[in-house]
Amino acid sequence: MVEPFRRRRQSRPGPRVERGAAIVEFALVVPLFLLLVMGIIDFSNAFNDYNSVRQGVREGARQIVVADWSTDGCTSGTSSVRAACVTRARVGLNTADTKVRIELPSTYAPGEQVTVCVMYPFRSLTGLFSPVLNGGVARSKLTMRIESIDETDPIATYEDTPLTGQGWSWC
Repeated sequence: MVEPFRRRRQSRPGPRVERGAAIVEFALVVPLFLLLVMGIIDFSNAFNDYNSVRQGVREGARQIVVADWSTDGCTSGTSSVRAACVTRARVGLNTADTKVRIELPSTYAPGEQVTVCVMYPFRSLTGLFSPVLNGGVARSKLTMRIESIDETDPIATYEDTPLTGQGWSWC
């Protein structure tokens, strides 16, 4: 007699074969995922530094045009040195790497304009994107009208030594 419903044995991969495929897929996906995560970390840090530089220039310039540069612990030196110190403090990043230039017209009087420029180097936190980020610079320039002056210690043009390989020609 013929068995009408003979079950055929179907061959399908067992767990061992699937486990091997999963390991191969994992090995292919993990490097791409890590590259994406490290890129997000490095470039978001660079973007944050850029925003800090822009905000700090705006706040530092505002302090300068109202002749109030005695805040943030910047109490020694000439008015120009204190104004640069306040700008560095307002940027809020590593003050040793924050370079400031303050440019004034020939006459220091209300109604004239002051230009404040800041540069700060980008750095890779993870090291993976250091060829792209290291050597890059966040720059910001802002010009504001002078509202009040300090007649006892007038501010003058001030310039830090620029970062290595950089200059102030853009300012």
